[in-house]
Amino acid sequence: MSKHVLLTGASSGIGWSIGEFLGSKDVKVTLAARREGQLEELAEKMSCETFVRPTDVSDLENCNALFEDAKAKFGEVDILINNAGMQYVEPSEGISLERMDRLFFVNLLAPLRLQQLALIDMKARGAGTIVNVSSMAGITPTPGMMHYNASKAGLAAASESLRVELRNSGVNVLTVYPGPVRSPMESAARENYKETWAAKNAPMGEPEKLAKLIWNAVEKRKARVVYPAIYGLARYSRVSSQWVTDRFSPGFDE
Repeated sequence: MSKHVLLTGASSGIGWSIGEFLGSKDVKVTLAARREGQLEELAEKMSCETFVRPTDVSDLENCNALFEDAKAKFGEVDILINNAGMQYVEPSEGISLERMDRLFFVNLLAPLRLQQLALIDMKARGAGTIVNVSSMAGITPTPGMMHYNASKAGLAAASESLRVELRNSGVNVLTVYPGPVRSPMESAARENYKETWAAKNAPMGEPEKLAKLIWNAVEKRKARVVYPAIYGLARYSRVSSQWVTDRFSPGFDE
């Protein structure tokens, strides 16, 4: 029986590549993001059954409606991929309270809301997978992205702790830590930083490769994915990796 995948942030970047990859699998996919046109375009490229559900997850009530509509269309969610995210690269004091709140709703509270909704059914069935796409910024904070760093660190902490809590339940929790991965969001962030040798030569990943790694980790019930793999060193040497980040951070144009 085809598994039902609920994917947020599917309209571009990593989410788009995950959707494209899933398109050739024996799954049913609910595609969620704000931009309906891009979702429809992605759905046309996918061979599997899809349900396009435009959703702005910055309104938490929309998360409830998304989840219920996805279940009504394809049944219980077997795999939840919390991928939606947003980022600011600018001085933190210049970010309004409204923008700050929106970032935390999208990056942290919406994933936790959807995770909570999925968990009820998954625990009852004794099966399921929750994928939380965090960031290396949640491990090694990058100057100029204070709110993003905090939101992704919070998601990573919640995800890692939930995995241990559920280890005997049949439900697996996968935490994904992308470093720089080619995407519109990464390009927009890079434009706000001054160009330096370190920034120019930082290892860069491709979203298509990350999509494959995520699906492989889902199938093998792994705990986490770090990509590009070299950034995995930061998990085991946080003090030194933070020093390198602080020392060689390119700074941003104000």
